[in-house]
Amino acid sequence: MNVSDHVFWKNKEFQEETRNANLAVAMFVKRCFTFMDRGFTFKLINNYVNMIAPGDNKTLCEFKFEFLREVCNHEHHIPLSLPIPSAKITDQASPSQTQSTQDVPEYSLTNEYCRKHFLTGLLLREVGFALQEDQDIRHLALAILKNLMAKHSLDDRYADKSKQARIASLYLPLYGMLLDNMPRFFMRDIFPFNFNSSNQGSRDDLSVSGGLQNQVASALRQANSVDTSFSKEVLNSITAFSSLAVSTANHVDSRASLISIESNPSNSDKNSEKTDACEKFARPLSLIGSALRFDKLDQAETRSLLMCFLHIMKTISEDVIVSYWQRAVHQEISDFFNILELCLQHFRFLGKRHIARKLAAAVKLAQATQNNGTLKGSSSSAQAPGLLSQWMHSSQDGHRHCRSMTMPIIRGKNALSNPKLLQMIDSANAGSNGNVAETDTLNPTDMEANVATEVCLTVLDILGLFTQHHKKQLQQDDGQNPLMRKVFDTYLLFLQINQSTAALKHVFAALRLFIHKFPSAFFQGKADLCGSLCYEILKCCNHRSCSTQTEASALLYFFMRKNFEFTKGKSIVRSHLQLIKAVSQLIADAGIGGSRFQQSLAIINNFANVDAPLKSTSFPAEVKDLTKRIRTVLMATSQMKEHEKDPEMLVDLQYSLANSYASTPELRRTWLESMAKIHVRNGDLSEAAMCYIHIAALIAEYLRRRGYWKAEKARNSNVFTEDANLINYNQLLTSRDGESSFIMGWAAFLCITPNVKEEGAMKEDTGIQDTPYTEDTLVEQLELCGDYLWKAERHELIADVNKPVIAVFEKRRDFKRLSELYYDIHRSYLKVTEVVNSEKRLFGRYYRVAFYGQGFFEEEESKEFIYKEPKLTGLSEISQRLMKLYSDKFGAEHVKMIQDSNKINPKDLDSKYAYIQVTYVTPYFDEKELQEKRTDFERHHNIRRFVFETPFTLSGKKHGDVEEQCKRRTILTTSSSFPYVKKRVQVIDQQSTELNPIEVAIDEMSRKVSELNQLCYMDEVDMIRLQLKLQGSVSVKVNAGPMAYARAFLEEKNAKKYPDNQVKLLKEIFRQFAEACGHALEVNERLIKEDQLEYQEEMKAHYRDMLSELSTVMNEQIVYREDTAKHQGLERHHVFRAISKTAASGQQGTAETSKTE
Repeated sequence: MNVSDHVFWKNKEFQEETRNANLAVAMFVKRCFTFMDRGFTFKLINNYVNMIAPGDNKTLCEFKFEFLREVCNHEHHIPLSLPIPSAKITDQASPSQTQSTQDVPEYSLTNEYCRKHFLTGLLLREVGFALQEDQDIRHLALAILKNLMAKHSLDDRYADKSKQARIASLYLPLYGMLLDNMPRFFMRDIFPFNFNSSNQGSRDDLSVSGGLQNQVASALRQANSVDTSFSKEVLNSITAFSSLAVSTANHVDSRASLISIESNPSNSDKNSEKTDACEKFARPLSLIGSALRFDKLDQAETRSLLMCFLHIMKTISEDVIVSYWQRAVHQEISDFFNILELCLQHFRFLGKRHIARKLAAAVKLAQATQNNGTLKGSSSSAQAPGLLSQWMHSSQDGHRHCRSMTMPIIRGKNALSNPKLLQMIDSANAGSNGNVAETDTLNPTDMEANVATEVCLTVLDILGLFTQHHKKQLQQDDGQNPLMRKVFDTYLLFLQINQSTAALKHVFAALRLFIHKFPSAFFQGKADLCGSLCYEILKCCNHRSCSTQTEASALLYFFMRKNFEFTKGKSIVRSHLQLIKAVSQLIADAGIGGSRFQQSLAIINNFANVDAPLKSTSFPAEVKDLTKRIRTVLMATSQMKEHEKDPEMLVDLQYSLANSYASTPELRRTWLESMAKIHVRNGDLSEAAMCYIHIAALIAEYLRRRGYWKAEKARNSNVFTEDANLINYNQLLTSRDGESSFIMGWAAFLCITPNVKEEGAMKEDTGIQDTPYTEDTLVEQLELCGDYLWKAERHELIADVNKPVIAVFEKRRDFKRLSELYYDIHRSYLKVTEVVNSEKRLFGRYYRVAFYGQGFFEEEESKEFIYKEPKLTGLSEISQRLMKLYSDKFGAEHVKMIQDSNKINPKDLDSKYAYIQVTYVTPYFDEKELQEKRTDFERHHNIRRFVFETPFTLSGKKHGDVEEQCKRRTILTTSSSFPYVKKRVQVIDQQSTELNPIEVAIDEMSRKVSELNQLCYMDEVDMIRLQLKLQGSVSVKVNAGPMAYARAFLEEKNAKKYPDNQVKLLKEIFRQFAEACGHALEVNERLIKEDQLEYQEEMKAHYRDMLSELSTVMNEQIVYREDTAKHQGLERHHVFRAISKTAASGQQGTAETSKTE
């Protein structure tokens, strides 16, 4: 049994002894390089490392990495990792081919790479395998790799830039390792997919048996077994990067770096291929394994990997990186930029105060851990802040892993023995005591700030190099291509995350160069890149740092200047519109508009005034106009802040801003969307849906004016000829010429709401030319409308919204989407059927609100509005809400609520108070509208007339006897129909009608008859409501209302006081009332159960008594409905018997005549 066997078998019994033996073996092997052939020594290392299999315990894995750490710390590690120039690794290639192959850098940990660079390849391979192990092993492996790379970067022998570049190329396969583990980085927005595989990959060494073809086939089978729901890019990634180890069958010959000067090369090696410089290639198959772990790497592990990657990118030769970019496929380029974005996210600058707080928390946690006895055996100086390096970053915003709050630095036994770590801890302790000397090491706060800045500058350099060598590709389609989008998003990320002031200066300089190189991407075609950049720059204009604020202002001015130059001195329409739009968005998102932002606008104006080359052009005036427009928006913003707790006023202000941008659809759309967000936040879903419908009408009108469908009209004009008149086209789907209904513009939406005529006021201005709307934009908007109509329970409109979209998909032959739309319409009509029968849908209530008090309400003074309140909002509820709202504004002692609905004369009110009058109103319909609007939905949609009634008497009292009770009916007309984009609409017309006492009686009794008939003829009778109405109509105890009207106006002595036609009308209404009550009793008798029979008989008795009294009052016989039915049945029986006798006599006479003959 040799030493390795003792280490392997006895590590559990003699843990300390085997650990020492493991280190002794490592030191012995390391010294063997001095006296023995390196090929033989490599074999010793390989055999010892491969002794530990994947299933072995954690201690053995630690032994392996301690062994590798000792071996790789050899002073000549770099020369040992480089292939011997005289050794022919591939003997079937020509010298030129061999040279060409050697010039191509290794980007992935392949079999060929490990043959050439044994020590580095072995370490990288084991680190890759360790990433599939437990967290402790991962931390140990990454620490060894990171420390080794740091050692090489600080080695004076390799201080030369070219040597550092060569060393960096040795570690380049680490990039492939990053790609393999990218799904494990905790960045949901970049990689939102998960893997669903339970297969555990083999972590076999390079001597795994089997040829290349078998291994590739196995890899493809692994890829094909993945869930088919994955995207194509994910499948490509799995296929390209996850495979079984590729090796030859010969255990000895599988290591190329085993070759010494005397060794003969293996003939079984695969041939090298000459790759053309322009040919794209996928990354070679990895040796790590096909099935990776799927748990997330914690923050410390992620930072370690990314730091190694950034060091490689910083020091490697530019030619190597450019060569990779030229050969890599598009997906790998995208992955490369994803890694850069990860670097920016994980090393973002958090601010010194935040870092200091994290450090203090780490120290406290370490002290608590020490008190609990966790850090036994370690010195007190090492315990306190011993967690700060890794733990401090483990709970940042981008990381939510449940294990991230633990302390990875204290997991290993020797975790606190690192001298550099102890030095940092001592400096932190000294800093807390105020004893840090100027020559001491930087404290952790400064180090974090410096690292964040260094990462920023490194990524900027890489981006600059990429744009320099890919200018042609980035300029394709005027910059409207996926590659440009990816590069731009990476640039934009610098402004979206926290950066130090020093780093931001370089970011702004890089952005100026980027804009200068690619102006067409911003000022031509789609405006999304331009809008995104304007949004982020404006945020920086509000930065608290004066230098950043100035730099951002300078960049913004440069951007506008480039826009002016790109249009050859015509205008800055693109930047103007996008900046106004960005300001509008930032109002809600970032709360800009303070003194800092105003100062930035002044800086921009100063730049325009002193720019000598452009003084004689229109550019300074346009810049001034733009800043003036921005200030106008900001003034409106300040007003919005004053009314942020008043949702109605807030929406009114945003609506006025939306109207001010009638010539710029994109800006009007921005404010309409902002209004919709407010409505959604407040639960006013019908109003939110109307906002989106207005946006759809706006887009349709824009496309109509731009002639978007003219080409379609020309194509379809020859299709609809002779048969055109034979087809009954739906106006919403197509017009008579077979055109899409969208060609009608806003008019296509009149069937949904008449309010869309506002979108027809779009002005023909330069702003309309820079709006990138298409038919797809309109379809997406209508789909959004449909979603909110569902939420608002306005199911009747779903079909009207979907029908124009159906026409589009019919034209495109998109049958899948058509089936979805028709199913959506089908569901909506089912829902309509359900809610119409149940009458459980509530559309809200309406209230008239009037404001009085010039010193308080200003523009709203003496104005009346109709407020639409949700569902069953009562009068007291809205009154209390408005009372609290305006009490907070003006003070509770200055606000009074007017309790009645009488007409108010403002001159009679005290100017010291703000008066609010709230009145419940209902939708008003004339006779024709009542016949047309039959359903509850129709009586709550597209309504703009409302009514309320105010009781009064000629004597001045509010209420009196029925003979003197009058009422005033007031009909209000609003400027727009409900539902609208606003919750409240101003009253523009008011008509009042006074009813005398008998007219009041006629009106009240007509209403009772109508309500009874409506309840009786429902498909599903509401028994509770029916019985309540019956009881209020026929019960002797509460029949004072109807019978009081009868006695007051129909008794002979009283009837003479009133016009005959009104008396006759009231009599007829009472006859109808008696008939309706009788019918209601029949319906109730048919539906009640046995336990209510006694109640039914009592109601019948009351009904007979009421008819008896009514007959006396009206001086005519009014018969009980049941008696009338019996009388009519008896008459029908007598008539039937008479007819039967006549028929029988006829038959008898006929028989006698036949008999005589």
